[in-house]
Amino acid sequence: VWFWDILENIFSHEDRKAFIRFAWGRTRLPLNKAGFSNNLKIQNLSSTPPDIYLPESHTCFFTVDLPRYSSKEIMIKKLTYAVHHCTAIDGDGTSSSMRAGEMLWED
Repeated sequence: VWFWDILENIFSHEDRKAFIRFAWGRTRLPLNKAGFSNNLKIQNLSSTPPDIYLPESHTCFFTVDLPRYSSKEIMIKKLTYAVHHCTAIDGDGTSSSMRAGEMLWED
């Protein structure tokens, strides 16, 4: 319940755009329902204590894993931080991930 209230009534237009980028890896919604490959899915992130964790997203599946925060204020703070600061979709193809992969490669 808090999540939808935050998204609809507390987040600004820019916050909502950042949420779409965070959750889906895109900068805007499709023009019509047919443009959605998946519906947004919100799942419980069962990490304890929940108030120290940020939400996680799976952009390929348009899924957000959300901890069960102890208050709406904490959810606002964590969700706002995540959508504006946790923007890397994945590390595939980056120089650091390639170096890490090379260390594990065996001939």
